[in-house]
Amino acid sequence: MSIYLFGDSSPFPDGHDFLSQLRAFVRAASRALLLAHEADQLEQNLGERAQEHLHAIEALQGFFDGVTAAIADRAARSGATPLVGPHARELLEHVERVATKAKQARAQHLDADSVDATTHIREKRTELREVLSKYLLADPLPTLGWALSLNLGGTAPHGQVMLTHPGALTTSFMVDVAGDARWSRARKLGEISSGVTLQVGFKKAFLRSSLHPDIHTLDDFYVSELELGPDSMELHLRRKPDGPRDAFVIDLDVGLEGQALARVTRRNEKSGESEAPYAAQADDLERIQDLAETLRNECLSLLGRKTRLVFAQLDEHDVFERGLVRQLLDRIAARLSPIAAQVDAHSPNPAELSLKIERADGRREELYLRKQELVDLVAPLPPEAQALFEPLRFLPKKRSIPPVPPRAI
Repeated sequence: MSIYLFGDSSPFPDGHDFLSQLRAFVRAASRALLLAHEADQLEQNLGERAQEHLHAIEALQGFFDGVTAAIADRAARSGATPLVGPHARELLEHVERVATKAKQARAQHLDADSVDATTHIREKRTELREVLSKYLLADPLPTLGWALSLNLGGTAPHGQVMLTHPGALTTSFMVDVAGDARWSRARKLGEISSGVTLQVGFKKAFLRSSLHPDIHTLDDFYVSELELGPDSMELHLRRKPDGPRDAFVIDLDVGLEGQALARVTRRNEKSGESEAPYAAQADDLERIQDLAETLRNECLSLLGRKTRLVFAQLDEHDVFERGLVRQLLDRIAARLSPIAAQVDAHSPNPAELSLKIERADGRREELYLRKQELVDLVAPLPPEAQALFEPLRFLPKKRSIPPVPPRAI
């Protein structure tokens, strides 16, 4: 078993390749911030051009209003209104046509600029999302909890996973269900957890009016849908994998007082109507809890099959729709900065951040990351964006310039 050490050979408590993690963050964050800055600049320039357009329209309107007023005044003072009037009206109509044409040309120019700028802004925002999606797909953040949704009916199984991370960050991804050996085909519940026998309600005894427990063994029913949370489950079962409707739905949740609650709902497979849910009791409740835990373990392999980012939320707000990219990166940098400070303090070469791997046979391998490599990544950014990386200990320290003493006169 390999262990990680600081560059000075003292124990590194985090036990992973932090340098690769840091490099990936700086590369993704610097590109994302640059794209955000460029998109913001395009939006600002577009706003400035819109203001210029308004001023230009006002100037044109003022000019043509002045020309119109001058023609009308000159005609009124000509002393020969009946003679001059028709020509004055013709001139006024001509001025109006020229004014309309001039304003239309200006508007068309602004529209062309707006379309071009909007296209480029959209391209920047799209690439920004792709950069962060690629970064988040690589699992750079600790996972505090997860929830999973699977739909296994039909010919194309699909699923979605939601992960919670430190810093009030939540991410959701589509998962490649078809590529997983366990979930790429229809599965009977008995293949996952055999001997699942539950009471689903009551039924009348034959030729009697008394009620008896209605107990079913569910091993031969197929999983059609599955919702899993940290302490919840919704499991849909069908008699046939290609059946049109579910036969049973098993729910597990937590009540207001923190106690586990489970219900089994039987559905009419022909009409789709549901009977009243039956609340599982005692042993059945425990069996359902055990089944949920088994399903969670069975689904762990799907967490490594993320294919596409669906959303990223910060404090329950969408990162991209609400413009929270900088806040997201700030929180990730804040989590990395204490580790970066420790690595920097234990790195023998001040121009590098370094770690070591000690192999099981005693051999040691040095890992290092040149600070200049990271500096080059953030160099294109404006100073306010570069400030995000200052706690990560690779930017050159700012030198204070002493004030120039006043010259004696």
